Amino acid sequence: MKKLNMISLTILLTALSLPLHAADNGEKAIYSTRAEIPEAYRWQLSDIFQDTGAWEKAAERVREQIPVLKAFKGHLAESPDKLADLLNLQESIDRMAQDLFVYASQWQTTDRKDAKANEYQSRAQSLMAELGQASSFIQPEIAQIPPEKLREYMKNPRLESYRHVLDNMARLRDHTRSAEVEQVLAGSALLRGAPVQIYQSLVSADIEWPEIKNEKGEKVQVIPALFYQFMGNKDRKVRKDAALALFGTYDHFGHALANTYAASVNKDTWIARTRDYDSAIEMALDQTKVPPAVVDTLVKVVHENLDAVHQYVALRKKVMGLDDFHIYDLYVSMVPSAEKHYSFEEGWDLAMRYWKETMGEEYAAVAQRARNERWIDVYPNTGKQGGAYSWGSYDSHPYLFLNWGGTLEDVFTLVHEMGHSIHTYLSNTNNPYHDSDYSLFVAEVASVASESLFFEWLLDQTTDPQERLALLNLRMNNITGTFLRQIFFHEFEAAAHKAAEAGKPLTKDTLDEIWGNLWQEYYGPEATLDPEYRSGWARIPHFYRTFYVWVYATSFAAGESVAGRFRSGDPEAVNDYLAALKLGNSVYPMDALKRAGIDMNDPKVIANVMDRYREILAEMQKLLVKN
Repeated sequence: MKKLNMISLTILLTALSLPLHAADNGEKAIYSTRAEIPEAYRWQLSDIFQDTGAWEKAAERVREQIPVLKAFKGHLAESPDKLADLLNLQESIDRMAQDLFVYASQWQTTDRKDAKANEYQSRAQSLMAELGQASSFIQPEIAQIPPEKLREYMKNPRLESYRHVLDNMARLRDHTRSAEVEQVLAGSALLRGAPVQIYQSLVSADIEWPEIKNEKGEKVQVIPALFYQFMGNKDRKVRKDAALALFGTYDHFGHALANTYAASVNKDTWIARTRDYDSAIEMALDQTKVPPAVVDTLVKVVHENLDAVHQYVALRKKVMGLDDFHIYDLYVSMVPSAEKHYSFEEGWDLAMRYWKETMGEEYAAVAQRARNERWIDVYPNTGKQGGAYSWGSYDSHPYLFLNWGGTLEDVFTLVHEMGHSIHTYLSNTNNPYHDSDYSLFVAEVASVASESLFFEWLLDQTTDPQERLALLNLRMNNITGTFLRQIFFHEFEAAAHKAAEAGKPLTKDTLDEIWGNLWQEYYGPEATLDPEYRSGWARIPHFYRTFYVWVYATSFAAGESVAGRFRSGDPEAVNDYLAALKLGNSVYPMDALKRAGIDMNDPKVIANVMDRYREILAEMQKLLVKN
């Protein structure tokens, strides 16, 4: 997951989580404190600020520069030099503010019980909101410059590097409001962020999550961060008890959570209408110049292939010897005898071999630098947020946030997040700040392509049918979770927004109905929908990042196409791929993918994923028959 540094995008919990069981190689399952973790496995935030004293000085510099920024209001159309002066100043302030926000947020994620970390994150967030409001006049003022005059300004050498930024502002002219309205919108940032803050407080702090007994008869608490660990348990009673306890709790708090999500959706509707869009999804697509046909094709192609998903569910049901199939039977391995534990060192060595052999020395060298310079936070500790992500500031480097549990999935997570980090590193290294933060539309391409190629590389390493079957099973779960499930999520999100835009109230009952009907449609007649799971929508924090989930699926499809070029032996595949990553946000995302040889207007890009899904399913069926 690539985490963006925007005020409205607070840290979201992801599907990966803390390990349930201790490792058997000296690694702890979870450390009590940060200090217990060896330094080599803790990231080094001093690369951003040496200490909080340096943070305070930087925060003061930002505050001092805000009035200077405001003084440009009303003067941007006077000359190209005046516009260049403003853009350079804004960039300078933004870079300092980004360092402040990243440092505080990264500190907080490693220990959410640390009151000082929480204080600094809150202060950084408030400062970002203040800066956003102070700079809100910029886009509407630039939008008011006549197109021919702006084109003339662009001939000024000082504005050359801002060409794409200014072109995008001009493109969005019709949806840019007056300076006064933009100031109101910017000033509402903290209010607009309230739904996700309330959601996180409920889920992470206020709700008392239930306990169940594990396979050893020990009491364990079922918290959201541990969902997939419970769902991977070989004891079906533990999986069932955990799932029903978790979703039963979401169901119990469903009315409050429905109101929280409704507030987020209504916020989206308000912004879209204020910016003169017919819908929130139209606004989301327009921000990155992605045609609606791309998303429409995504949904259409998947629905044409849902029979394959139904076959996979039926296969799991048969192999696992089940009379009925539930949500808690979807993620456990069908090949438990092939399970293997990996220490972080073993996982790292495996990944490094893959990077060198598949991605080349340039890619592997950045990965090794990340390890040597402590860009990676490896192990879980008490208070540390669950999940995995890659994020950093332009003037430092990307950081990798992990919660190593020792499974093969953890190795894949390392490969996935390193894909993000190297994408960010190449983008930052090859672009000025304002062109470095690549779009969400391409954000998952590098990580997905890396995972896909890693899977194929691992397949080539083994001749053991059981190991091959385990890898195929893992890959099917990966495609199901990162591609199919995200489109399911998108359809839920689209239906919720459509209802709100039509003036219909979003209640627990309406959201439960949308979710339950979609789940049954996606997983088919062999799957049983537990009443508690109808409130499954409440477990997905990504819904608070408006229309974000579908980019996982498009990025997955694009990443698969990139991987296909590698697998075909195309001699230009590596160079084209790295060249696309280096473009950052200097071009529109569809154009960046074209540089990698991928045309997202072509339905075959989406269809290829489902073709591969069917191929893996067919091979699994053959291997299972032999076994």
